[in-house]
Amino acid sequence: MTRTNTNIENSPSRTSSSSSSAIAQSSSTEPKDIINQNELTIQKLLLELQDDLQQTKDCYNASRDSWLSIEQKSSTLSDENTNSQLLKTNFTQALTSVQNEIDMYKKTLSKISQIRQLQIDIANVTKNHTDINRSHTTRRGLADLLSHMAYILKIWYGNEYTGNCSNKGDVPPPLCGAIPAASNHVCNVGDLIAGFVESDDGDENWILAEVAYVHPNKTKYDIVDIDPEPGKGHYYNINKRHIIPLPQWRACPLTCPQALFSRRTIVLALYPQTSCFYKDSSYNSGYSPEFDVPQMFVIAYKDVKK
Repeated sequence: MTRTNTNIENSPSRTSSSSSSAIAQSSSTEPKDIINQNELTIQKLLLELQDDLQQTKDCYNASRDSWLSIEQKSSTLSDENTNSQLLKTNFTQALTSVQNEIDMYKKTLSKISQIRQLQIDIANVTKNHTDINRSHTTRRGLADLLSHMAYILKIWYGNEYTGNCSNKGDVPPPLCGAIPAASNHVCNVGDLIAGFVESDDGDENWILAEVAYVHPNKTKYDIVDIDPEPGKGHYYNINKRHIIPLPQWRACPLTCPQALFSRRTIVLALYPQTSCFYKDSSYNSGYSPEFDVPQMFVIAYKDVKK
């Protein structure tokens, strides 16, 4: 848990889970084998993306030509009945072209996400292997790992959610951007969370941690500090009310603004180059300087001392 006496209270435009499960499944494999396999898969996906890029351009051109055709024909046809029927057919074709274009974008973005996740897995394997001989991760290494995690988070565009949630249509699901978890939400082992803990020296902080164990009653969790201080304990047993699940979707600002924090919202944000979330301000202006903080690491403030 890296602490700083500089706190943060701001509401930046805002970014789940770690790849521990993927690492655990491969624990019996040599680190170099996992890295080699992932690198080969990344090369394969990059080659596929070259073809996907051309297909994306073709889909875009088809969509553009369909709508241009509608504009041209609507201005030249004089017979109202013929015009109406032809335009209806052209609109149907244009919408099909647009849907093909959207599907192509999603396919491409999915492969990009796969590549980023494979890079995370490589980083985790390297870190875990290194930690056998070294008890503390370098600050730069941890920052890079968290940055990768934030940017592989799925983006919610709206009208596409198919997960195990009652929210459908354009309503953002729980844990999308600023949307909090459902009241009955139960974290899974491996989920990244903000946990309110007391350190050995009595300091209380919101730290970035990973769920290590969910107690049978679902109201207690064992969590592990994502960045423990050398020579100090990093496991905590805490109550559910001392946990805030991190977002599992990034909200697209253009299509899903309702899932972003409004101005002057009090938030907890992961302070740069640390593994702690801060709210209280120590600046004369009442706010810290502006920082770019991914949506994954910005959450609504929660007063657990009340």
